[in-house]
Amino acid sequence: MLAVHFDKPGGPENLYLKEVAKPSPGQGEVLLKVAASALNRADILQRQGQYAPPPGASSILGLEASGHVAELGPGCQGHWKVGDPAMALLPSGGQAQYVTVPEGLLMPIPAGLTLPQAAAIPEVWLTAFQLLHLIGNVQAEDFVLIHAGSSGVGTAAIQLVRLAGAIPLVTVGSQDKLQMAEKLGAAGGFNYKEEDFSEATLKFTKVQGNAGEGFHGTNSAPLLHRGAPTSIAGSRQSLPLEGNPRGP
Repeated sequence: MLAVHFDKPGGPENLYLKEVAKPSPGQGEVLLKVAASALNRADILQRQGQYAPPPGASSILGLEASGHVAELGPGCQGHWKVGDPAMALLPSGGQAQYVTVPEGLLMPIPAGLTLPQAAAIPEVWLTAFQLLHLIGNVQAEDFVLIHAGSSGVGTAAIQLVRLAGAIPLVTVGSQDKLQMAEKLGAAGGFNYKEEDFSEATLKFTKVQGNAGEGFHGTNSAPLLHRGAPTSIAGSRQSLPLEGNPRGP
């Protein structure tokens, strides 16, 4: 099969397609014929020589993928059949024509999503959902401080916070990133290179009900809800920092 490969760390110009051995599913694994794979921050860091895949995992890039079930390994207990469309969370290996997946990390594709869209769900969107709902227990009208608001997980989190009826605030490192976060629904944004985001966040949550003014100078009154500032950040639960290699 063909896989994305590089011989030495460096820029994207080092990447090329290489013929490698097709993997075989082991106990409890499924072989997925890959239709699409997403690009994550860890892939870039690995290509640069700054991140290694988990012990025992393939050196092929790719933390998530979508495609069709090609083969079931021994001991599979689920409902999967050859030909079923699926998306998968991976330790590595997604940027290839085939990848083996532990059965428990294979997921059905939500109705209405294409295979390329589904390939971007498992790593970023499920991470954001898990942090917000399973760990943070976000509620309507909560303030949610999202670090690295222009990252993959950050941009997903902004939109999921809005869907939950809560109020997303972000930290980023440039004006362009603030503007992008605002377009996605952020009610306020703070450039951590220019101000103390913790003080700015506290000020924002205290005055927003009266002022309705974002700290980057954009009137965000229509986006804001009045309510007590019971935020994930205030509960010491925040979204991943930019240094997290598995975040984009």
